[in-house]
Amino acid sequence: MKNFKKAAGAIALTSLLAGCVVSINPGQAGVFWDISHGTDKAHIYREGVQVIAPWNEMYIYSLRTQEARLNLNVLTVNGLPVGMDASVLYKVDAKYLPTLQETVGPDYFHVLIAPYVRSETRKIVGRYTPSQIYSNQREKIERSILKHLREKLKGYPVTVSGFLIRNVKLPRVIRTAIEHKLTEEQNFQRMEYVLDIARKEAQKKRIEAEGISAFQKIVQENLTSQYLTWKGIRATEELAKSPNAKIVIIGGGKNGLPVILNADPGRASNRTIHHTYRGKEQSNGN
Repeated sequence: MKNFKKAAGAIALTSLLAGCVVSINPGQAGVFWDISHGTDKAHIYREGVQVIAPWNEMYIYSLRTQEARLNLNVLTVNGLPVGMDASVLYKVDAKYLPTLQETVGPDYFHVLIAPYVRSETRKIVGRYTPSQIYSNQREKIERSILKHLREKLKGYPVTVSGFLIRNVKLPRVIRTAIEHKLTEEQNFQRMEYVLDIARKEAQKKRIEAEGISAFQKIVQENLTSQYLTWKGIRATEELAKSPNAKIVIIGGGKNGLPVILNADPGRASNRTIHHTYRGKEQSNGN
């Protein structure tokens, strides 16, 4: 019996001592509460082991950014119900933990943050249609809700760093109609792109045609009969200098230009040139 009492006393002492040792982990801080003096506002306990009397209390707070997930049910601008899965990112300011302990307490998310999230979400989402929420206005809604949450929590040592809409749940009929509308819009945008490419290609061809037309006009304006005659004479002179056998008829062409004929290949060795002046033929042979 005596040994039993000793064992019971040892167990009771061990339990008492265990209740006096408080471990504060990395990323946490503690606020001490004394049964005689209340909350210790002058000191914040950092990570490590703290020994306190069993009748006192140490409240542990996380200083890291935390995520809380909420299921929200809201009404759109036309009164249709929409379900939303959202995430809220928040953290506390370590310098003001005693104030948070006194005014709100450790369950500050459910007491303080969550009600504001629900309230602001209902007000802001109620300005939009289901199509806007489901498609292209989600980021705008997130930014607007986050801005209003920060304004509401400005007087508390709590910072909301993000509000994210992870999923939007619409009635099946509405979701199908929205998806069909989005598909039609994408098809329309694709056709607009194809038409734009066609318009640019047509514009390119029109510019090319205008350039060719302008070039031809410049050439036609500068190709006079005197210029063409002079170019013909120069070409005749160059051909006459070549060693090939040929017949050159002076004045036989249009506008008095020479006419050049290839000679018989069999007579090429004779290197004969015939000059005809106004129907009379003169021959010079080697």
